[in-house]
Amino acid sequence: MLIKTGLLIDGTGSPPQNDYYIALEQGKITAIGREMDFSVNQVNHAIDYSSYTVLPGLIDAHVHLFLEGISDTKIREQRWRENKEITLLRAVNNLKMSLSKGVTTVRDLAGPNGMSATLKRAMMENLITGPKILTCNQSISITGGHFHYAGGREADGPLEIIKAIREQIKAGADCIKIMLTGCVNFQTESSGVVEFSAEELYTAVTEAKRFNRSVSVHANGIDGIRQALHAGVETIEHGALLDKETTDLLSRSRGYWTPTLTPFFQMLHYSKKHPTRTLPEAGLEKVYAQHCAMVKRGIEAGANIIAGTDAGSLGVGHGDLWQELALFVTLGMPPLKAIASGTSLAAKALGISEETGIIAPGKNADLLVIQGNPLEKMQDLQNIIQVYKNGINVL
Repeated sequence: MLIKTGLLIDGTGSPPQNDYYIALEQGKITAIGREMDFSVNQVNHAIDYSSYTVLPGLIDAHVHLFLEGISDTKIREQRWRENKEITLLRAVNNLKMSLSKGVTTVRDLAGPNGMSATLKRAMMENLITGPKILTCNQSISITGGHFHYAGGREADGPLEIIKAIREQIKAGADCIKIMLTGCVNFQTESSGVVEFSAEELYTAVTEAKRFNRSVSVHANGIDGIRQALHAGVETIEHGALLDKETTDLLSRSRGYWTPTLTPFFQMLHYSKKHPTRTLPEAGLEKVYAQHCAMVKRGIEAGANIIAGTDAGSLGVGHGDLWQELALFVTLGMPPLKAIASGTSLAAKALGISEETGIIAPGKNADLLVIQGNPLEKMQDLQNIIQVYKNGINVL
């Protein structure tokens, strides 16, 4: 198969090109070149996307497949009480939605009943349709800690943590997720205590690395981020409530930061219409402004910022990665770098850069064809013409 592109954004951060051809065979990209690099017969039978932009399939580095991004809090409360079979079917639908919006890889960072590992196996056996799934299986929290109520694995002390990590690997986990702090309390503008001790977190990182698994931590607040960086955690999720010094420390590190701006943005807009005790407008405005300021500082300092939506959070739909990229751009990230944060850099952070993340020979043929130019308007990522996963047209 030969594809003729209009604007070609390869995901590396390099300047875009025009009028290139991409050759696909057995799910891989085999060649990229100009018209003269291919036979007349190949060119004559090329699929013509010369009026469109072609870029790599998007990678959402932080999702929760078991949740929908609905805003109605009463309906959301009911979702937590559904039986696991219905929840699983909802997750299958969320996967389809993600793929239809150009997301060809997702990293699921915690759900109940080993659900994401089941979905991963089903995807590998072609029983369901959706993006490639990377999963932590269960998140690990202290007894009674953050997210234990959503099927998380509770573990206290180094020995229990080692056991919990080995359980996740046995279940098929690609990474380990540690719930290091709580969520942001928008009334007190804090995230509570750091729930794992420094020894416990260091044990988790050491054990995960023995099995070649990366560690992702849910962490907010200065103390949590500093502890995570000291322990050598690979990816930090959220990272709200930081100060300048901690943001600079994070920016100088080799770790990756998934700031998940979208749920904060959506919660703020929800609170303006439906203020509640837990979502006060004033508190959300202050936290969101601080978070944006620190992300902007990180962008200017060259932090390894990758795109993750926290899909399933209030108001955050699956597949809506374009919004996270658009928020990055509003904070000063160059559009090409924003695209890379949701393609090549995300692939590197997730350990899958050998197979996907850029348009280059030898990579999986994960491609997104859109109308418009996201370098001028990131919202154009919604104007989807076609999505290819492993060289297969999935729309």
